[in-house]
Formats: sequence, C-alpha cells, structure tokens
Amino acid sequence: MRQFIFLLLFTVIFLLDVKDMSGQGCSDAGVCTIHTLKDQSFNPFAENAKRNAFKSGLTYGIGERDIKYINPYVEYSNILTEKVSIAAKIVYTFVNGELAKTNNLSDIYISSNFLVLNKELASLSAIVGLKIPLNNSNTENNDLPLPMHYQSSLGTYDIIIGANYIYSRLGISLAVQYPIVNSNENEFLTPVSSDLIESNYVSTNSYERKSDFMNRISYNIPTFNNKLVFRPSLLSIYHLGNDIFIDDNGDEVEIEGSQGLTINANIFLNYSISDSKILEISLGSPFLTRDSRPDGLTRKLVAGIEYIYIF
Repeated sequence: MRQFIFLLLFTVIFLLDVKDMSGQGCSDAGVCTIHTLKDQSFNPFAENAKRNAFKSGLTYGIGERDIKYINPYVEYSNILTEKVSIAAKIVYTFVNGELAKTNNLSDIYISSNFLVLNKELASLSAIVGLKIPLNNSNTENNDLPLPMHYQSSLGTYDIIIGANYIYSRLGISLAVQYPIVNSNENEFLTPVSSDLIESNYVSTNSYERKSDFMNRISYNIPTFNNKLVFRPSLLSIYHLGNDIFIDDNGDEVEIEGSQGLTINANIFLNYSISDSKILEISLGSPFLTRDSRPDGLTRKLVAGIEYIYIF
C-alpha cells in the first residue's frame, strides 16, 4: 500500500510540474531509447528468459514554439548466445508546426548487448550500437529549406557505446553517442528580417552536431503482485561541444550555448497483460536545459506508449 501511495503522489507531483514547466530540454539523439539503455530493469540473460522480443509503439512530443511530434517505431531483439543479444529499431517522424507539416523515415538503430557480470542481484552489460540516418535532413517546404526542428533525422551516422548496471531494483546506465559520418545537407539560414517567423529558428546550414554523454538512474517499484511496475528515473544528457553551421560567407560558425547539460525526469509504468505481453506508458519532461538546441530535439513534454511481445 505504501508503494502505491508513493506511486500516486510522485505521478501527481510530476504532472503538476509538467503543467507549469517553462524550460525545455529532452535533447535525446537516440542513445536514451535503445535496447537496455532505456529499460534498465531488463536482463535478457536472466534464467529461463525467452529469446525474442517484438516492440511497437509511438511517442508524442511538444517542442519549441509548440511544434508537435509523433514518432511511431518497431523494434526486434534476439538473444544469440548466453552472453550476447542484438536489437534493431526503425523510427518514423510526423512534424506539425507553424512553418510546415512534414513526415519521413527517421533512423535505424542496431545495437548489441554483451553480458559482463551476471549474479543473483547484480548484472553488468556493455552496449555497442549504430545509428543509421534514413535521410539527409534536407526536407523543404515550397522549395524553401526548413530548420532542423522539421527534419526527421539528424543526418549523422553515430556510434553508441555504453554500459548498463542493475543491482536489485536499481538501474544505472552510462553511454556516449558519437557522430562518425556527417551526411547532413540542411540549408536553413536564419533570415535577416525579424518580421519573418523563420527568424525564430537558429541557422543550421551544413549542420554539424557534437557528441552526447548520457547517464540514467532508475528504480523499480513493483505493485499489485508484480503486475504493475512503476519506474521513476532521472536522465542527464551532456552535449560535449558547441554545434557548428556554415554561414552565407562559407565560414564555420559555432552556435553559442549549444554545449551543456539537460536533465529530464521520466516516469515509466509497465503493466503485464500476460507472461508474454507487456504494455508500457511513459512520461518525460525537463527541469534543466542548455541555452541553445539547434538540433530541433527540444521537448517540453514527451509521452509514449509501447506494446511488448516476448516469445
């Protein structure tokens, strides 16, 4: 009963904070939602664990200038050996904002989980992943370039390297997402006239995005005989450098304030429909953010639903 009361109070306080939130953050370039880096309670190598999992879901986000985002996705994971599992995920993006409505394929994520330690209460895994863009971030509206906020991909090939540690109900993840190839062909430049709506967006012509370091801490609270699991978490993302664009003179320009820290609060609710079927609902919102987010990953609220089938 105490766990249920704590769950209820935490959820109410979180939702009240979201309602009054003026800051914006999120800033997830993909590292926070792959494989075991997202669900730190998941140990694919647990005794009698089933070998396959299929996930299908979508997230809904509200970004800068009230831009709306919907991201449906599908994911498949498989346990290859006693110490190795793999996963693949593909994402689509719908954007609806004041400049345009766009939709396009986003990215493919391929990741591997390598078991390093597996004891009764503790497990440690290493994660290696690759993000593959499915477009070059050059979507236009009426032949005019659109800023990164309206693009479905960052247009970079990224390596993701991380570790996931679980002790009892506590989960800790660390990871870095490093762009290795930049295929971004965005051509947006902020207009000189401040009368145009486009002047509210940062220039991202030939945009070059820097790396991210991610840390997530979460804690599982099972209720109703483990039928419902409540998982609050704290997600920190540090952007390791100022991003760069090319101005109309062909010079590289650093985007001041794009380096820095974003901290998000997340809530996950996992309901076990059966031994093989799980429904997950999630909410997230920031309370600390970096000054500038030209990548378009700003979200003041993110909500998601996911269906998981294990077989």
